[in-house]
Amino acid sequence: MIVSMKRMTLVAHKADEANILNALQATRAIEVISSGEDNGALAALERAQTRLQQLGDALKTMRPYAQKKSFLVSPAEAKAEELFSMLPEAVALCDKLSLLKRELSATKSEIDKNETLIAALRPWESFPADMQTYPISKHVKYFTGLIAASDVEKLENIDAVAEYQLFNEGILRTCVVACPVDEAKSVANFLKSLDWTDYLFPKMPGTPREAMEELSEKNRTLNAKQVELENELRESATGREPLVEGAYDAAVIERDRALAAAELARSAATFQLEGWLPADKEAIVSQAIHSVTDAYYFDVREPEDGETPPSYVENSAFVTPFEQVTNLYSRPDPKGIDATPYMTPFYVLLFGMMLSDAGYGLVLSLLCFLFIKLKKPSGGTAGFARVLFWGGLSTMLWGVLIGTFFGMDFDVLFGTVNKFPLILDPMTDPIGMLIICFGLGFLHVLFGLGLRMKLSLSRGDWRTAFYDTLSWIFVLVGLVMFGIGSAVAGVPAIIGKIGLYMAILGAVTLLIFKGRESKNPVGRTAQGLFELYQISGYLSDILSYSRLFALGVATGVIATVFNDLCNMLMTSPNILMKIMGTAVGIALLIALHAFGLAINTLGAFVHTARLQYVEFFGKFYEAGGRPFSPLGYRTKHVRISQESPDTAK
Repeated sequence: MIVSMKRMTLVAHKADEANILNALQATRAIEVISSGEDNGALAALERAQTRLQQLGDALKTMRPYAQKKSFLVSPAEAKAEELFSMLPEAVALCDKLSLLKRELSATKSEIDKNETLIAALRPWESFPADMQTYPISKHVKYFTGLIAASDVEKLENIDAVAEYQLFNEGILRTCVVACPVDEAKSVANFLKSLDWTDYLFPKMPGTPREAMEELSEKNRTLNAKQVELENELRESATGREPLVEGAYDAAVIERDRALAAAELARSAATFQLEGWLPADKEAIVSQAIHSVTDAYYFDVREPEDGETPPSYVENSAFVTPFEQVTNLYSRPDPKGIDATPYMTPFYVLLFGMMLSDAGYGLVLSLLCFLFIKLKKPSGGTAGFARVLFWGGLSTMLWGVLIGTFFGMDFDVLFGTVNKFPLILDPMTDPIGMLIICFGLGFLHVLFGLGLRMKLSLSRGDWRTAFYDTLSWIFVLVGLVMFGIGSAVAGVPAIIGKIGLYMAILGAVTLLIFKGRESKNPVGRTAQGLFELYQISGYLSDILSYSRLFALGVATGVIATVFNDLCNMLMTSPNILMKIMGTAVGIALLIALHAFGLAINTLGAFVHTARLQYVEFFGKFYEAGGRPFSPLGYRTKHVRISQESPDTAK
């Protein structure tokens, strides 16, 4: 259900600010409203964000050396003060890791640079002169470069004015051309006409061979340093990940508190905090403030016109996981109805009807149960896991009613004959199954109209409740009663007559009162006629529930096809082929049914949600609320264990 929100104002001494924010953060019950002032707290926020970034970078550095965690291992638990005690040691470790990482990166960069130089010098390995002194001459100009092997013969044309020498073999030849200084311009133009690329030796003394040996020696030293740094980094990081993860979560808590502090208004001696809190948390918040100081002003009031409080809901343990399904659509408007408690039974029922295989339901529920117990997920992950768990139980029930277990009838499974008669058989009685689907759809839509009527009455709008909503209930129920009384043998005729009168009464009410705000009788009648035309929309909504039949049949048929395909592999008359076929068939059967379970579970989840969002929510649900985002502990790696039942959502 939706919990009403209240606007709170807190004024206290600046000296108590940090402790009060710490106490309020532990309650997880206050959403701080920005004051819009530049209060000088941005420096502290920047420091908190920098520390968080530093710890995050350290975790990335440590990841290659971290011990692999099992998927089903639940997060560690600790108290908030235990996490903060990890910060000094973790920050020191981060500084060390950062220094090692920078040194390692610089070392690798130097090695790569030297390797690049060696690769560039290798074609010049046989060049005999010093790379820096050979071109120094007053009378001779030297051109150093790479020439395509196909153009080497063309160099013969400059023999009259220059000499050249080649130093390697290959597609590109290293070459030095020497000529008198006064012929340099003509030789340069000639080389440009060839496939020639100038080459500039690196600024290193000695021959290319000597430079390569020097670079190789440097790399041997650098490689040893790299190994040393990597070992030191590994030793520093191995086994320390829990420390940095805990400190990272402490930094997250610190950052969130700094964000809240940045929203406060301040004077010379006091601070003012404005925020939203659930009405049922007022006493908890007041007690938390009082535990820090007696010198404060605390006021709570109802939202005023123009103020938009967040949307906050509280439900039972069974219903709460299904809030995730509602949130996929939208949060409820704070002044509307929380659809989750009313949607949940229908969601479980329709999900099971769509999947409708006892074997699939058993596996789905078992996997979700193990995941919840071993992994102990929280937040949205925990919610979806519990939704699928209850959906699996519903699937088992529908599977028993329809009589399928991994696509097999119970008689086939147990080798009996007519010992397990089917209660519902969509294959032999599809019309009967469709009628059940439409009947569930009719009840679902009718329930949505009832909630619309309830919402109107809660707002004192009895005209909308009776003229606009109850009239439609009369029309729909009356038409169904009339249809049953007319088409079903054995049903008393009075049922059909009562239904007809109800439908007429509802239609006339809609025709007369739908346009009641208009003073023009023609306009009122036109609005009433247009409203009656919406009967096609209700018919379309109810027909949409045929997807229950379609997906339920598809699950069983696909599973049966999987069984038949694998059975063909396992029933070969040849004993050797039978053994091999059995092994392959069993593996294939497991893989195919795993795929079938995954794809059909996804289909059931999506289409059940679609029936809620369109056919059900469309009748009464007012969306558009924003989530309640209180100051709390949004840790990533460690779960805060210091949590009382009174402050937990």
